[in-house]
Amino acid sequence: MSRPKSSDPAGTPDPAERPRIGRSLAPLLAGYWTFGQYWGVWVVVFADYLRAHNLSEGDAGFQFAALSIVSIATMTLGSPRLQSLPLSTTIPLALGTMGVGALLVAYTQGLWLITAFAALGVGNGLIDVFVNVAAQGMEMRSRRPALQFLHASYSVGGITGAIGAGIASAAGVSFRSMLTVTALFLFVVAIWNARSSHIRAQPRSARAETRTSVSVFLRSRILVLPALVVLFAFLVEGSMDVWSVIYLRKTLEASALAGGIAFAAFSLSMAIGRLSAGRLLFGLGYRRTIRVSGFGSLLAGLTAAATSSTVVAGVAFLFLGFFIAAAAPAAFGLVGQTDADPALAIAGMTTVGYSGFVVGPPIMGWLAQTSGLRATMAVLVVKCDRVATGGTYRKKHHEQRPGG
Repeated sequence: MSRPKSSDPAGTPDPAERPRIGRSLAPLLAGYWTFGQYWGVWVVVFADYLRAHNLSEGDAGFQFAALSIVSIATMTLGSPRLQSLPLSTTIPLALGTMGVGALLVAYTQGLWLITAFAALGVGNGLIDVFVNVAAQGMEMRSRRPALQFLHASYSVGGITGAIGAGIASAAGVSFRSMLTVTALFLFVVAIWNARSSHIRAQPRSARAETRTSVSVFLRSRILVLPALVVLFAFLVEGSMDVWSVIYLRKTLEASALAGGIAFAAFSLSMAIGRLSAGRLLFGLGYRRTIRVSGFGSLLAGLTAAATSSTVVAGVAFLFLGFFIAAAAPAAFGLVGQTDADPALAIAGMTTVGYSGFVVGPPIMGWLAQTSGLRATMAVLVVKCDRVATGGTYRKKHHEQRPGG
């Protein structure tokens, strides 16, 4: 993918460019919305899933580890081989695979569940690479926010998924039926992206000169720090996706609906945080945004881990979501300040981000089983601290604004 020279995003683009960019971004926003909706539903039905299969939190942790291992393999080995294909092929493939995984999780049993989580892993890996590649390219070409809006749509999906699943759970709808609905949405949006003229018009990436995405760090060592920020930001967001509602339901004895509302509040605050950052990034710069994100989420995480009140925990989730929201998109945005191929760089950074889930899920599950779910929330505080630390690093040369 050819990348234009960096320029000041604060400059005013051609007014005719704005509606065209909006229409181009729409199928990508829908794709990340369905992605977020699946996990918004999942975080509410997770306890029902464990009960239906007679699984412990530790057992589920290893299933999540399988998902993460497959995701990493997909991003490391698969994405370089697929990046020369048109985005109108790779994005629908990613969404469709995620839909198949959702159906398998809903209806398989026993050891087949590992296959189901592996399918989810392939879909997760492809979505996080190719949808972000498309949005990053739009952001660089248009000099307008795209990545923050893309990730905000994921948070909106978490809101609709969590509230919808909470209401459906209160009405007695099975978790299998809810997961089936998420799969149908993924299939529909996959078809939209395949047929969209705006997605078909996106330029292809050049064929990768390497077989693994992580080799990009040998060529562009400046990407290492942003990749670590993505790692810890993903760990916080992923931990909230999996453990926040079950923490409220089991430790603070909240109802499924109350847990769904609390997670929806977290997702709403993330959406607001990303939409706000979409504006602020073009004045603060990527690294200052990361610092604000890390220190703010650290304080919120401390509050959530220490409280015994569902209300206080819910409010802490609000602030945690707002502050952590900007970290990963800001780190991805730093790709535009390097000479690395965007597809390979984003695949490498996302691989590093997901690598934390290989160790994270079994550790979180083990902590929940042996020390209680409050211990899993305390681990979030450590992750937020690492995001803040990543943002304190200063480059020797003058920090550029997004796109500059």
